[in-house]
Amino acid sequence: MSLQMKVKFDDTRENWRLWGELVEHWIREDQPRPKKVKDLVDQAKARGIAGVSVPGSQERNVEIYFYDETKELAFLLPTKAMLNEKIEPGPYPLPIFYDDAYKGHRAELTADQDNWFAKCRVGEYTINNCG
Repeated sequence: MSLQMKVKFDDTRENWRLWGELVEHWIREDQPRPKKVKDLVDQAKARGIAGVSVPGSQERNVEIYFYDETKELAFLLPTKAMLNEKIEPGPYPLPIFYDDAYKGHRAELTADQDNWFAKCRVGEYTINNCG
């Protein structure tokens, strides 16, 4: 079983750029923020994002939150099942655009190195509120 976190789409540089642009439009309020999962998928497809999907009911509400330094410090934690899957042996699933930032294709890690990397990413995910 493969657990997917939130939004999934084909791992291409162009899809990541288009996704970033869609998020910027929501921030600037020049694109209506999606109210339901199906709205989010429709918006992503309309922007040309290939292979977009969201696991689960397409009728679920979508909530978008903005950082507020005057309120509590909030952490979004992965579930135990997500954590267990990410710590399993095998390459950690980084998006393709990471290759561009690190001078070419990612290194082949040993099982121990990959496990170390996955644990680091869980911590980074938590403090950077990645999704």
